[in-house]
Amino acid sequence: MHPNQSVDVFRSIWYFTVGEVLVRARSARRESEGHPFAYRDDLDPSQVPHLAAIGTRWAALAARDIYPEGLATLVDALLTRADPREGRP
Repeated sequence: MHPNQSVDVFRSIWYFTVGEVLVRARSARRESEGHPFAYRDDLDPSQVPHLAAIGTRWAALAARDIYPEGLATLVDALLTRADPREGRP
């Protein structure tokens, strides 16, 4: 991997992680205020049919901790796309 790509990989992992931390913090705060996580009933089935079909299972599915799997997938994809020749004159 070219050093320039290392910055891109680091930033992508950082943004993914910060996003996860922010969502978890917001969800925990909302739950502590008495607003349990609700399923999404505002999804347009013509636009996102698979997500709209989840219905009331949304909360249970969204509550799963899939961060490790998501991070592994992101890292694998970033490393697969890395080109050791990038940045060479």
